[in-house]
Formats: sequence, C-alpha cells, structure tokens
Amino acid sequence: MLIFVFLWGVVVGSVFSSIGAAGGILTSFGLISLFGVRDPNMVKPMTQIVVLATALIFVPGYFRRKAVVWPLGVLLGLGGLAGAWLGSTLSSVWLSDMRAFKPWFGGLTLLVAAKIVFDFLGRSRLPAAQQDFGISRGVSALQAGLTKLSFNYSVYHYDIPYWQPLLAGFVISMVAAVFGVGGGFLLVPFMLGMLRMPMHIIPATAAIAIFMSLIVSIGNYLHLGASIDWSLLIPLLPGAMIGAVFGQVLNRNMKNAWLQIALGIIVFGIGLKYLLA
Repeated sequence: MLIFVFLWGVVVGSVFSSIGAAGGILTSFGLISLFGVRDPNMVKPMTQIVVLATALIFVPGYFRRKAVVWPLGVLLGLGGLAGAWLGSTLSSVWLSDMRAFKPWFGGLTLLVAAKIVFDFLGRSRLPAAQQDFGISRGVSALQAGLTKLSFNYSVYHYDIPYWQPLLAGFVISMVAAVFGVGGGFLLVPFMLGMLRMPMHIIPATAAIAIFMSLIVSIGNYLHLGASIDWSLLIPLLPGAMIGAVFGQVLNRNMKNAWLQIALGIIVFGIGLKYLLA
C-alpha cells in the first residue's frame, strides 16, 4: 500500500510539473477513489499540502531556463489571498459531505475540460508562440508599467493589464479552495486561453500563484478543525516531489499541443467519474 501511494505521488508530481495543473485533481482522486478517504475536509488540506510541496520542487528549474513570468504569478497570487480564505471558509461548512462534494467537483472539472478542448480545436487561430516550441530565448524584457505588465517570450510580446490577473486570481483561488485543490486546472486555461501564453512558461507562473493562495487555504482549513491522515501523506509527498523533477523534462521536450491534449484528457476523465459516481 505504501509503495502504491508513493507511485501515485510520482504520477501527481509529473503531471503537475509538466502542465502546471491537475496535480490537486489527481491527488484528490487518489485520496478519495484509490485510498478510501471519506472526509472531504481531510482530503482538501492534504491535497493542497501535496500541491504546495510539488510546486516548491519544480519552480526553481523553470527559473533557471527563464520559463516563468514571476511578476504575473505574484499578481495572480495577491488576488488569490482573499479568495483562498473565503473559499476554504465556505467549503468547510457547505461541502463537508462527500455526497455533496463529488458531483460539484465533477461538474466543475468537466467544464474546465470543455474549455481546454475548445481552445485546442481553435489552436490554428492562436499566436504562433502557442503552436511551436519557441523556448530557446525564454522570457525577457519584463517591465512593470503604471497599468500593465509587459514581457517577451522568444520573439513574441505580451501586455497584460494588472486588473486581469488580480481579478482572476481572486476568483480562481476561491473556487480552488472550495474544492481543496491547487487551482492550476483553472489558472492554466486562463493563461492559455485568455492571455494567449504558451504552455512552456505557464507551469511555474501558475505555481507561484498557487503557492501564495495555498498557504492561506491550508492554514484556514486546519484552523477550522480539518485533520490530516499522515499515514497517507508521508509516502505521497516524496513521490510527488520526485515526479516534479521528471515533469520538467516532459514540459521541455513535449510539443505545446501534446501538453494541452494531456491536460484535457486527464481533467475530463476525472470529472466524468465524479459526476457519474
């Protein structure tokens, strides 16, 4: 059993590190459907602890190859602080029963999967930076103006008004805290579909925001009385951290479209299972 939990952690860390999302969804799926945890208020902080530890492992590697827009991650995280507190407070009361938790969780993940598929089918209309590697030059020319954040990725230029990541961070972190996940499954589609960023610079950018909001969410869940099953968390954590190292290699060597397809399939499958359970 311990080996199985450890190996599931490797899967979680690899997926989260390579695509910047689904780490929390996969962890929750494992805890509920594979390892039999029946208390949603136990699943939520345990899942978020795994996501937090995984993010700490893989983010430095993205920094070294200039594949992260850290000011954008900070803006998303700042917007998410209040959202994480509000979402965890509401969830501890209104989604404390597994029968109520599963269908809502499944419905949300299916909506996210549909958005990912829609973006993929419309990829011919996306900027070229989202259709090829373009990773050799990395992120450059980061500038914080009065009203917007600007940066270059390879030969492509981006301008992002501050209000967009602040508002998105609040909404996404609130939803993520309600379901006890990291929020990457919403952050990635936001940066991919709304900001038109390529997958190769999204994971670590999303992880910075996730890290900031999870500190608040985990602390609030524990403050509200949530408990931790250490017999599961202890083998799960090192597996996820090892997987996080492997996931960076996948991100660097897989095409943007393949990463997008992988994300959509994973999110759709898990959402369908919980909705029909």
